[in-house]
Parts: sequence; C-alpha cells; structure tokens
Amino acid sequence: MPTKNEQTKQVLKALTFSALCISFITLFATPVLSDTLRIATDEWCPYDCIPSQNQGKVGYLGDLLIETLKAKGHTVEFVEVSYSRGLQLVREGKLDGTMACYREEAPDFVYPDFALGKSNTTFFSLKGSNWRYTGKKSLEQAKLIGVIKGYDYVDPTVMAYLNQNPKNVLAITGEKPLERLLEMLINGRLTAVIEDKIVLQYKAQQMGKANQIIVSGTTDVTIGVYTSFSPKNPKSAEYAKIVSEETLKMREDGRLQKLLERYGIQDWKAE
Repeated sequence: MPTKNEQTKQVLKALTFSALCISFITLFATPVLSDTLRIATDEWCPYDCIPSQNQGKVGYLGDLLIETLKAKGHTVEFVEVSYSRGLQLVREGKLDGTMACYREEAPDFVYPDFALGKSNTTFFSLKGSNWRYTGKKSLEQAKLIGVIKGYDYVDPTVMAYLNQNPKNVLAITGEKPLERLLEMLINGRLTAVIEDKIVLQYKAQQMGKANQIIVSGTTDVTIGVYTSFSPKNPKSAEYAKIVSEETLKMREDGRLQKLLERYGIQDWKAE
C-alpha cells in the first residue's frame, strides 16, 4: 500500500501531466490571426498584371505579395482599379495597399525596407525610324509622342515637357492604353511611345510585335518600384516587415528567381 508521501507524489504528477495536456491543447487550439488584404491592381505588366488580360497572371509583385504574406497566414485579394484611383483609395484606408508604385508619388504610404523592382523611362519607336531621344530639343522635333495620361515618367526633363501640354503629345486614357499606343506606333501615327522598358517590351512580346519596334532613347533616371501599404491601417508596418523578411528568404533559397522566370525577367538586384 502506498505511503502518504508516495500518494502525494502521484497526485502531483497527475496534476502536472494534466496541466501540460491543457497547455498543449490550448496552444494548438488557439487560431492564428490571419487577414485578407485588399490590394489595388492596374495593368503594368510584368510588375502588376490584370489576370483577365494576361492568362491568369497577376504580375510578379502580385505573386510576391501572395507568397510572402502567406508565410504568416495572410491572404491577398486584388482589386482592379485605375492607378490614380488606387493610390487615393489606399491613402483613405479603403484598400490595404497597392501592388506597384513609386515611393516619390506616395511618401505617406508604408513600404518594405527595399524596392521590389527598378524602373527606367524608355522611348520606343517604329523599326527604321531615325528619331532618337537626346533631350528637350528632340521632344520638340517629334511629330507625335504617345503617353498614358496621369502617369509619372520620372525624368525631370521629360516631365517638364509633358506638363506644358504641348500639341505634339497625345495623352490617352481608358482601357488597354499601352496596347492602343503600341498599335498607333506600329501604324505610323506616333513618333515614339514613352514607357518603362520591361513593361513595353513585355506588352510588345505579348502582342507579337516585338520585332517591329526599337528602343529610341532612355533617360538617366532609374527609380525603385515598391509595393506599399495604407497609412491608415495600423497593421501596415507589420505587413511591410513580412514582405521584407520573406523576400530575402525567397532570394536566398532560389524561390524568387523561379517566380521571376515565369515573367521572363531577372532579379532587379542583379541588374
């Protein structure tokens, strides 16, 4: 028959085991708090793609957002909206973030620790064209230059000229603006189209027109492309930190390069 001390020890062991079981059950029964982030998206492929126009692709920044935030249990919902409207909705807190923007355009937004791409404003002309961008004078000499209304083309010389609303600049809006500008260029109606280099090359390749255009000039300014989060959301800094940390992990283990290869591009850090 157990002694009183032995009985006490057995009771203590039983209580300890019960406490551990309860702790274990509580730990794994506690739900992980996950959020669904609503992110503004516009057509600026391969950074930011509208799936219906790109065989279901959301852009490499969209894929990156999905992968990085998934690591902490969060999901992403993309909301198709014009670029300027998207910035406004994110600023007001009606959307949680925007897939791609320049930091200079929205300095009040919350950003990852580093850019997730690089952009360089480039001029494209019809193959065989003699026109070349060399500065303001060449802009004045162009018959007609095509741009997308409301876009920031970054370079000070280019933007100063565009902001004067000269007669030889056609600024278009509406659906599929870049595709329409490319068609006009190929049909001989435009001297040049201004766009980010990989964006226009991606679109031209998609349209089967890549062999009909040439690069007719580049600007000196290269600018970072960022995913950003709303200044109105108290969790934005947390989301930005997740994107920063998980992107570095993806670069280290090779997942980032595999993601980028789906769009035919290289890691911006290596450029």
